[in-house]
Amino acid sequence: MKTPLPDYLEHVLDECDGDDSGHLADYIPELANASPHRLALAMSTVDGEIYSVGDDDVEFTIQSMSKPFTYAYVLQQLGIDEVLEKVGVEPSGEAFNEISLGKDGRPKNPMINSGAITTHSLIPVKENVSSAEILRQFMSELAGRELCFDDSVYHSEIKTAYRNLSIGYML
Repeated sequence: MKTPLPDYLEHVLDECDGDDSGHLADYIPELANASPHRLALAMSTVDGEIYSVGDDDVEFTIQSMSKPFTYAYVLQQLGIDEVLEKVGVEPSGEAFNEISLGKDGRPKNPMINSGAITTHSLIPVKENVSSAEILRQFMSELAGRELCFDDSVYHSEIKTAYRNLSIGYML
């Protein structure tokens, strides 16, 4: 029997495709050049079967979608107790890039930039291997293929990283 999942994913993609209410992240110049017409959807079942539709063959920068993977890696390496000493798990109700900490002096959760920067700083660094490279290797393993850095997005991001640098100094 054929699974209905690919057809369902196509249906979801078709429903979302007509929504043009968003806008490109033009505060990072390179992202302002992204095509707003690219759209893909992927799903993995618990037994490892992968289904994907749309522009699933086009590589893209994942930006904040890296936050849960970074958090998962640090939890795996250090354990929940050690991670909770540095970053909370409460909803913030704030913008992702808010320059703020919780009343206890920790970022409120790992999905806002202050929490993500803190979480990234917890990656146990190996000799001569950057934390970014460690995370790229981990995410490549999860993806089942080699992922790469997008140098043009990186350089564009660094030129406009004032807010994240402010968060870093605050931390």
